[in-house]
Amino acid sequence: MTHPDGRLTEAGWEAERLAVVNKREREIADTGFLENLVSGYGRSLPNLYQGGKQALVDALAGSTGLGADLWGDVGGQTLADGRRSVADYFRGLSTDLQQETNQERKDSQALTGSWGGALGGLIGDVANTAPLLPVGVAARGATLGRAVSQAAIGGAAQGAIQPVAKDGERLTNAAVGGAFGGGLAGAGRGVMATAENVLPSNVTARAINFFQNRSNQEPFAAEGEALARRTGIDLTPGMVSGSRAQTGAENMARQSIFSADTAFQADERIANQAIGNVNRIMDRISPDGVSPQAIGDRMQRTVREAVEGISESRERVAAEQFGQIRRMVGDAPIVDYANTRNTLRDIVNEYTDVVGADARRIRTQAQRLLDEIGERDGFTLDAARRARGSYGRAARGGEDIFSNVNRDVNRRIAGRMYEAMSNDLDAAGARLDDLAGFGANLPVPAGATATRPSEMLRQANDDYRRHSDLLKAVQMSPLRRLLGDEINVDDFMTVNTLPPETVIARIGSMKPSELGMVRDFMERNSPETWQQYKRMIVEDALGEAQSAPASAGARTLPFNATGFVRALGGDKPDKVARLQQIFGEGEMAEIMDAMQAARRMGDKFGANFSGTGPYQEVAQALRNFSVQGLATTAGTAAGFNRVARMMLDSDGRRAVIELSRLPPGSRRANDLAAYLTATATAGSDEPLEVEIVGGRRESAPGQ
Repeated sequence: MTHPDGRLTEAGWEAERLAVVNKREREIADTGFLENLVSGYGRSLPNLYQGGKQALVDALAGSTGLGADLWGDVGGQTLADGRRSVADYFRGLSTDLQQETNQERKDSQALTGSWGGALGGLIGDVANTAPLLPVGVAARGATLGRAVSQAAIGGAAQGAIQPVAKDGERLTNAAVGGAFGGGLAGAGRGVMATAENVLPSNVTARAINFFQNRSNQEPFAAEGEALARRTGIDLTPGMVSGSRAQTGAENMARQSIFSADTAFQADERIANQAIGNVNRIMDRISPDGVSPQAIGDRMQRTVREAVEGISESRERVAAEQFGQIRRMVGDAPIVDYANTRNTLRDIVNEYTDVVGADARRIRTQAQRLLDEIGERDGFTLDAARRARGSYGRAARGGEDIFSNVNRDVNRRIAGRMYEAMSNDLDAAGARLDDLAGFGANLPVPAGATATRPSEMLRQANDDYRRHSDLLKAVQMSPLRRLLGDEINVDDFMTVNTLPPETVIARIGSMKPSELGMVRDFMERNSPETWQQYKRMIVEDALGEAQSAPASAGARTLPFNATGFVRALGGDKPDKVARLQQIFGEGEMAEIMDAMQAARRMGDKFGANFSGTGPYQEVAQALRNFSVQGLATTAGTAAGFNRVARMMLDSDGRRAVIELSRLPPGSRRANDLAAYLTATATAGSDEPLEVEIVGGRRESAPGQ
């Protein structure tokens, strides 16, 4: 415990200090209540003298420091150094006085911790500050508001002359004195007014903006205020400014037992405003809400009708073109099914010696078709065209070539038959020319058309292929994933193998480029269905944000901000890219506003996620059950209530933003400071006009 030279080590000094403290505590415990009461009373006057001296020195330190900062090097280096020296002197003196106060508190800790000493000190403080009492007594006939406010001023003045051991403690003492003097309803007005007289000028504005003064001057705060105006959501000061300190203070106010109810009122109102904003966005997208099943069914029907429309157009054009050729050559059997026969032979050979029911049925039915074709020398052009159309429909799954055979196998075989029949039609061109009288190197017969039938057939086949290629492009595009197979059950009902809900799920898993193709198609063919799909996306996200687990309790916020952003897809860049492909430019701007507001609302910086905040608060208050402890608790309660009230008042939030941009001491700044004083304590019903740049998008409809 000592050095070799006999000096005490640090542990030795600490042990001696604890011994003195323990001895003093034993002496106080052995002293009677009345003696401690007298000792506490006697300690009051020197303390008040110390506090008054500190208040004067702190005011001089603040004013000289402010003067040195404002004047800088004006008047020359010598004068500037003199101003700084004076400011440093008073700052050093203020620090010394704080150290003296801190040491005195340590020395008298046992006394102030006793009931007699605490009560004696309280009586002494009241008696020795009696000359200040008239300041807090309103004239007879004064209104309640004036009486409360004046009482608060008196209480704050009494608190302001208490000695302090650290920076900022005098403002806390003034707040506590104002709270006890005028009651919670008028505490803030008295605290701010008195504190402004005790400390250097403009302390009201600086106290209000202590946490977020710099943040309020940044573009993020201006963007936040404009965002609040556009969305109609009264964001709290911390949500607007983005200040970490202010956000942390608001989250602590939400968890404090002194201010939780007021903060909940603010959050509940903000949540309902967020829901209202999302509902307005949905109504502008589409006035009608439709179930996912109905939307999926309409999308399937739209794609199917488009496919059928292409197919019908192909058959209609082909019937017209082939009709012209038929009128020239009649019903002569000019189409030789050579390619079709070869394809059927290949199919029979492929499934020969293959064991299985499907293989046997394919082999048997393919051979039957081959025998049927072999019985004839040729087929008419119209018959070949109709056969090719049948194979084309079968290749898309619309009908079957072979009965009781797997549908996918049917489609593959139908596709091969379709290609073979198309080649047979192409090969019939030469026979058409001969039949129409167009021999090789012969002039056009008198009275005949100058266009050879083979050229007409080639044109008809080319047009047919273009339609077929378009159908194939649809089948290969993302639209194919929205279609299932329609199965007719004995003409009793038609069943689709792809449920509508699966259609919605498949769209949700598409890449941005695929979504762009689907969007273009739907906006051309069924724009109202696409609008309903967009509304459904926002509606589902809102529903997710409004759901809460049973463990959350009976009374919860109606809107989970982070849940909304996550459900809508704003938490990842690739999901945002998908949203940009789904929504129009104006719609996306409004959705981004809603998500940005939700991100600000969901900021939990400084929150105690363990849920033990209220317990710790109560436990600390019980542990510090003394005058100083009660004062600390009261100051904490007043501070959290002030934060919660500012969260609840949107005009106050706007005033904070504007006040941070005004020069200290200006008339507008003083007016806003007075307004904020009332707002932070008892609330205010007076409207506040503050100009907000960018608060309404020009293209946004009126609300």
